[in-house]
Amino acid sequence: MELLFGLFGGFIFGGFVILALLYVLSSLAFVKVFRKLGYQSPGLGWVPILNIFILATIVTTGVSKVKVLGAFELDVNIYRFLWVLPLAVSLLFGGWGTTISYIFAAIYYGDMYSRVYASFDNTNVEDQTVLGAVSGIISIIFVVKALAADNNLVQLRFRHDDVR
Repeated sequence: MELLFGLFGGFIFGGFVILALLYVLSSLAFVKVFRKLGYQSPGLGWVPILNIFILATIVTTGVSKVKVLGAFELDVNIYRFLWVLPLAVSLLFGGWGTTISYIFAAIYYGDMYSRVYASFDNTNVEDQTVLGAVSGIISIIFVVKALAADNNLVQLRFRHDDVR
């Protein structure tokens, strides 16, 4: 029985270490992205949830309507607070809600990440859509791409269908 408690404690500690490592790496990625995009307070990349709102605000600066993944149009104020939806769906509906929230995350985060990638690579946002969508599900791609980028400031790129 003591062995079982020891194993359980080890798994809990190991999980905590992994979560802490993921938090640090993702926060460093957000700080780097904020710096590259010229945000005034890049240190806010360390604040969970706020960093998503700030990224959504940065990638929609100067836009009144956003074309999400080139598919549907949203008012910029709705887009900036849309990060709440996957969290709410997952919490409210459990099992299937979690699946739906992953699909939504691929769309929402994927759109934001594709805008960041296009800005980093000086390409069209449409060319980064697939990588952005995959990054919306597998966030470590965003972390690696952000941390591997140089430190030069970049100009924000928009979708051709965004309304300015």
